[in-house]
Amino acid sequence: MQKSILFALIILSCGVFHTSFAQKKVKYDKDIFPLIEAKNYDQAMPMLWSYLADPKNAEEPNPNLQIGLYYEGLVNNYHIISDSTAILGASDTAVIYLTKAKTLITEKELKKNDEFYQDFYRRDLRTGDFGIKISDVQLDIEKKLQSLRNINKYSKSIYSDLYAINSANEFSMAAYQAFATQYPNINDLYLMANDGLKDSLAAVVDKNTEIKEKFSNVRDAVSRIGKKGYSPELEWKEIAEYGEDGLTSVDFFINDVEAWNYGEWAEGVEDIIKRDITRLKSQISQTNKDLKAQGESINGGSGILNEDLITEIDAKLLSDISKFDENALAIDLLNILVSKNKFDYLTSETLNERLADLDDVDYQLAVSDSLVQLLDIIENAVEKLVEPGITIGAKKYNKLITEQYGGEMGLIKYRQSLENELMDDREEWMTYNEKYKSRARWGISEDGSESLYLIPRMDSTYVARDFSKFYSIVSMKDDSSNTYVVGLEFQGASDQGFIARVNNARTILWKRNFDIRGFAYSDSEFLVDGKFIPSQEGTLAVYIYSLVPESKKNIVAVSVTPEGETNWVNSLKISRAPVDVKFNDIVKETIFYTKTEEELENGGGDPNDPGYFAVDRSGNVR
Repeated sequence: MQKSILFALIILSCGVFHTSFAQKKVKYDKDIFPLIEAKNYDQAMPMLWSYLADPKNAEEPNPNLQIGLYYEGLVNNYHIISDSTAILGASDTAVIYLTKAKTLITEKELKKNDEFYQDFYRRDLRTGDFGIKISDVQLDIEKKLQSLRNINKYSKSIYSDLYAINSANEFSMAAYQAFATQYPNINDLYLMANDGLKDSLAAVVDKNTEIKEKFSNVRDAVSRIGKKGYSPELEWKEIAEYGEDGLTSVDFFINDVEAWNYGEWAEGVEDIIKRDITRLKSQISQTNKDLKAQGESINGGSGILNEDLITEIDAKLLSDISKFDENALAIDLLNILVSKNKFDYLTSETLNERLADLDDVDYQLAVSDSLVQLLDIIENAVEKLVEPGITIGAKKYNKLITEQYGGEMGLIKYRQSLENELMDDREEWMTYNEKYKSRARWGISEDGSESLYLIPRMDSTYVARDFSKFYSIVSMKDDSSNTYVVGLEFQGASDQGFIARVNNARTILWKRNFDIRGFAYSDSEFLVDGKFIPSQEGTLAVYIYSLVPESKKNIVAVSVTPEGETNWVNSLKISRAPVDVKFNDIVKETIFYTKTEEELENGGGDPNDPGYFAVDRSGNVR
């Protein structure tokens, strides 16, 4: 801008100098040309303009040439970018006067005024003679004109292209900043990408292509001009950290440009959306459809399920969703459907016939436990179907929410419906579960006169004498859901031990007593322990051990058949509680070890304590 103002002032000054020089006749050869030779252009140029303004001098060749050469010099000194406006004006002026000078310079002019053309004095390569040739002058002027025309032509395109490049980059930067502001989390951008956002990404990619093409044009134009001082280079910087990189502006008018590669970033985002997000959303929608269809089949009342029950969401799908969405509404919706289908299947007597067997206590307890857990899962998922989660989720999974749930309002109604169902189902199945929890703890005789607590000692809430005349010490369950329980019985003339078999319906099938005379225990703390041990096939073996030091016989071992026939009972006094019990299947005897294997290997300590005793198949001890 400053250069162009200076140029205008020079032109305007011509009139002022013309007036002052009109009072004195200025000679070109004596007054002006020496100043030009001395490169004193500050004085020479006003005088030269004034000189040419006189119609009598307007057609003189050398003054016109010097005007052209002066402005050619300005062009060569101007920067193609920073002085773009000035360079266009100077090149136009130079072309006008050099073109005119070329037509005016003749052989006669060169002979008459050869001192003006010494810059063209050179040796003839053919003859070896020195001199000034009209052809050399014409050729030099033509070369200058060609260069000036190129500068004038390409400087316009260079500036125009750089302006367009800057505009394209500013557009891309603004779009990127808008993305980063609206979607601080890159995964939200992926999932919420609607048609408008995708169009913006495509526009950024197009702008990037435009920048590359126009910058290539600029480099080509610069090379054609052959002008020194400007050799543009473009280096792309990767946007590695979304929302942190790419926020600084770039000036493409400088020599070496480092620009954020918004196009490459946008292409990467487009690829993820097309390759991963589209596929992921399709899988979510299809899984949701499948689960809904299976739910309709479960509740259709036909009692037939054409395909296996879907009991869990595909682990790979869950992993893929979580990769892009830590608190995914889609996962909550799928979890609700999976859990609700399992709940409806388990509570359907047409599909789950075992539910009708109310005496299958283990199953009733297991299924009611599962139902309560499923209700918890559904409830936790339903609690998330609130704002702002619904609105955010609808943006991420727009097609799913719109097509399969009726939009945001449909999702709210869905939540309200589930909440009402959950309230009723929880009350029903919590009561049912508590009933079977209680029933599972007790074995009841057929006439209801006796009850055995089946969860020995580990249940700290149980106080034996408050609820029963029996104190359970140890229990075991077989493969047929029969429970064998061993403990102390506090009724009759003296306390006894007992072993009983209780079936899955928690009915006492049989109970057998055994003698515990000499077996001491504390009435308040009991201080007894017990364990079922390996035994001969077709029998059961167990022992109870008293922790009371005064006990005359501190271990009682019992063997019975599954039908309740007693094989043998043995009461002994041993040095300490068994550390291990093994059954020798060859000789059919049970070996109780009161010392560890290491202790026995090291001599066993007390020679009067062998560290073990054996009970044979008849109950004899050795």
